[in-house]
Amino acid sequence: MDIKELKKLKRAAKMTNIEISDLSGIPVSTVNKIFSGATENPRYATLLAIEQVLRQKQKLPFRYDEYREEPSLIQEQVAYYRYNSRKYSLEDIEKLDEVSGYELIDGMLYLKGAPTRMHEFLIMKISFAFQKHIYEKKGNCHVYVSKFGVSLFKDDKTWVAPDITVVCQRDKLTHEGCNGAPELVVEIVSPSNSSYDYLTKMIKYQKAGVREYWIVDPELRIVSVYYFDEHSKSGRYQYEDTITSNVLEGLEIRISDFIGEY
Repeated sequence: MDIKELKKLKRAAKMTNIEISDLSGIPVSTVNKIFSGATENPRYATLLAIEQVLRQKQKLPFRYDEYREEPSLIQEQVAYYRYNSRKYSLEDIEKLDEVSGYELIDGMLYLKGAPTRMHEFLIMKISFAFQKHIYEKKGNCHVYVSKFGVSLFKDDKTWVAPDITVVCQRDKLTHEGCNGAPELVVEIVSPSNSSYDYLTKMIKYQKAGVREYWIVDPELRIVSVYYFDEHSKSGRYQYEDTITSNVLEGLEIRISDFIGEY
C-alpha cells in the first residue's frame, strides 16, 4: 500500500480529508500533508489506518500518537484491533516502523494495545525464572521476550510476537527471530483480549507445533498451562501453586513468590 494506491481508493470512496480524519483519528493536517505529497515518507501504520477507513468507512478506535507520529489504540475501548480490509502479508509487517504492537494471523493484521505495568512486570519475572533454570541446568534453550518475532508456519501469512518465547532448536533461530514453532510460549492476557489468546492464538500455536503454552491471567490470578504433546499433563494453577513445565524439565515456579515486589 502506497500513496498512489491510497489516492485511487480515496477517489473511489469519495471521501474528504476531514471525513478520513474523523474516522481514523489522524489529524486532518497530517491527512492533508500525506495526500498533497508534503510528507514524503509517512509512517506505514498511518497509511494502513487511512486504507482501512477508505475501504470500510467505519470509525477506528484509534487516537493519534504525536510522539510516534502514528495511530495507537484507545485502550479504554479495545485491547486489540483487527485490520480486515484485505489480506496482509509479512511485507506489511516489515514496512512498519514499530512492529512490536502488530501480529499477522492468516493474512489478518492485528494491532495490540500498549502493555500495562503488571504485564511487563510478569514478563520480566517469568522470563528471568526460565532463563535462570536453563542456565543452572546447563540447558540449550533460549528465552526471548515481546518484540521477538516468530514465523509460526515459515510463511508470510502468520507472524506473531509472543510475550515470552522459548526456543530449544537452534536451527530455527534466524537474524529476524524464529522460523518455525518454538517449544514454549507464554502470553499475559487482560479481560478485554482474552479470546485472542485463549482461542485465536492457541489454535495457531497448537497447529504449528508449539509443545507448551502458558496463559497468565493477572485478573483471575490464574496460570493455564497447555501441554499439547500430552493433554493429561496440562493444568490450571493459582498464583500460590507450584507450576511445573514439561519442556523445561525440573522447573518449579510460583507467581506469588515475586508478585509482592510489584
